Amino acid sequence: MPNLSLTRVSQKLAQAKILLDCVDEAAITPIHLNSLKEAATFHLICAYQHYLREIAEAYWLKNIINIRTETDLINAFQVAKKQPAEAEELIALRNDANSWLGQLHTYYESLWMMPSVVAHEPESDDLLIKTINLESSFDMAQVNLALISFWHESFIALVMRQRETSAEF
Repeated sequence: MPNLSLTRVSQKLAQAKILLDCVDEAAITPIHLNSLKEAATFHLICAYQHYLREIAEAYWLKNIINIRTETDLINAFQVAKKQPAEAEELIALRNDANSWLGQLHTYYESLWMMPSVVAHEPESDDLLIKTINLESSFDMAQVNLALISFWHESFIALVMRQRETSAEF
C-alpha cells in the first residue's frame, strides 16, 4: 500500500513554502500579510495532521482516518501494541509552548478564538457600540513570515529526520 499521507505532507509543505517565498512584508498591505500568515499556517497544520497519519501508515496501524492528534496516534500505537517513539517526540514538542510546534498550534488555535470585547468605562446609559478586539490572546506582533518560515523549516527537518530513522528499522 503506498503511503498516501506522505504525498499529502509533501504537498502541504510545498504549498506553505510557495506562500512564504519571495514576499517582502514591508511591500504588502496588512490584510495581504495577514492572509499569507494564516494560509501558510493552515497548510502547515494540514501537513502536520497528514504527518500523524503518515506515521500510522508506516507502522500499518488501523483506523488511520480517525487520527487527528498526537493522542489519537499514541492510542493507535497502544492498540497495536507498538512503541510510538515518533509520536512521543511529537507530543513532547506540542506540549512545550516554546517549541516551534507548540507555537504553531497556539497561533493556529488563536485564529479560531472569539474576539474579546475591549473594556471601557461604563456610562450611565451605555448605549454605545462596544469595540471588538480582533487580535487574539496570542501575541500577534511576534508572528511574522520569518517565524512561520522557521516553523516550516523546523517541520521539514523533523519529518526528514524521523523518516530517515524509521527507514533504518
